[in-house]
Amino acid sequence: MKYFSNLVRVKNFMIRNFVNINYTRGFARYTDERLKFNHENGFSGFTNDTVSGTQRVICSLESVIFSPLNFYGFRFAFFGFADISFIAETNQLMINGNALSAIGLGLRIRNDNLVINTLQIRLGFFPNLPLYSSVNHLVVSGEQLLKPKTFDPGPPSIIPYR
Repeated sequence: MKYFSNLVRVKNFMIRNFVNINYTRGFARYTDERLKFNHENGFSGFTNDTVSGTQRVICSLESVIFSPLNFYGFRFAFFGFADISFIAETNQLMINGNALSAIGLGLRIRNDNLVINTLQIRLGFFPNLPLYSSVNHLVVSGEQLLKPKTFDPGPPSIIPYR
């Protein structure tokens, strides 16, 4: 489930909130097919191959403040985020499984005239790291535009279990 709010004007700034909730569970999977916490699930800068399960729930909140500042075509947006995720085995309650949370701040610098239009600088903190975790608190990356899915019907397909 994905939600994003309307733009709200506060003086010269615009604010928008994003909420994502994702639940994944596999039925009759092979024993080596496991779910993990990874970059595709919103945990940039986190790595741990020892924590896995057969069901996972992810909740993410991001608030973005769009600045009116325009410096030679460069525009700036500041954001704060909070993520929490649980991973558990098939017959286990989610809150009894492994938990991972992250909070942080970031900056997006956008220029439509460049090949990589958006540069993101993200500073995150993971308060409850599982054992054997590797963390990079500062992540610098190029970002894609938000492209919401359309509701046009398509052919049947297999959803990847990852």
